[in-house]
Amino acid sequence: MKIGIVGIGYWGPNLLRNLNENKKFKVRYICDLSRAKLNNISLSDDNIIKTTNIKDLLSDKNLEAVFISTPVNTHFKIAKSCLEANKHVFIEKPLSDSKQRCLALIELAEKKSLSLFVDHTFLYSPAVMKIKKISQKKDFGKFIYYDSTRINLGLIQNDINVLWDLAVHDISILNYLCEEKPKKVSCVGHKYISSKPETAAYLTLKYSSNFIAHINVNWLSPVKIRKTILGGSRKMIVYNDLEPSDKLTLYDKGIDVIKKEKSSINLIKYKVGDTIVPSLKIKEALSQAISDFYQTIVNKNFICKSDGLKGLEVVDILEAANKSMKLEGKPINI
Repeated sequence: MKIGIVGIGYWGPNLLRNLNENKKFKVRYICDLSRAKLNNISLSDDNIIKTTNIKDLLSDKNLEAVFISTPVNTHFKIAKSCLEANKHVFIEKPLSDSKQRCLALIELAEKKSLSLFVDHTFLYSPAVMKIKKISQKKDFGKFIYYDSTRINLGLIQNDINVLWDLAVHDISILNYLCEEKPKKVSCVGHKYISSKPETAAYLTLKYSSNFIAHINVNWLSPVKIRKTILGGSRKMIVYNDLEPSDKLTLYDKGIDVIKKEKSSINLIKYKVGDTIVPSLKIKEALSQAISDFYQTIVNKNFICKSDGLKGLEVVDILEAANKSMKLEGKPINI
């Protein structure tokens, strides 16, 4: 299947590497506005065309799909033009910068029977898939809380704030792990540089089941941390994405709430058991995401966990968080 890549900056080279390793796809074009970036890309295939004009891709009727890795504020225009040219679309997160634009892309893709895939890469990571498997078992218990810290120094964006850059990962993970969606969102942000978007934010999501999630994101941290805790009533799991191998630790710890008759006071019984490090398959998440994108094209009955509708759900929460942030943390119903 002949494809093109639009945007060869930060994430584009990762797409190119994985696509070159995937026998289902054949890279035909690499497009970027910067000629310098194009010149810096070394290619083993002389048949790949480097271009600064996306019309070269759109006008090629033999090109079946386009992989978009550009700034978020360009997503809608580029994706729309690709869909209108009858190209399947694989696009970096988030899908677009508003719910309305996400809906327009979804409707256009459905109208033309084209695949619209959002690269929420963490949904394909062995660690997150293992968390899903573990947390769905009865012995994990009910979800109590999700607590995530995702901080580092840079890269400060111009078109989106830190929520849309970093918290987007945790929101997509939460939507994947939970059977329900949050009912209420509250967010406090901090803008250190007046000419830039918010560089730090503290996001809280509340659910009808009494589950709560808290996400701390920051572009101005002296250290890089990627650590998440999912607390269940019977077991708890810690996910450290920066660990080279042992990314997950499962704790057989929890509580039992014992209700006493004729008393409003509940007794708490603590459970402390073994600690286990689950084994994980060694496979690059982006590679699996690309494989799933292919399946959405060749098999219309394929159930995809990162399609346009899933991308819309994430943007819906991000928009609510932005609104809450402007209102200094006022809770917003979703």
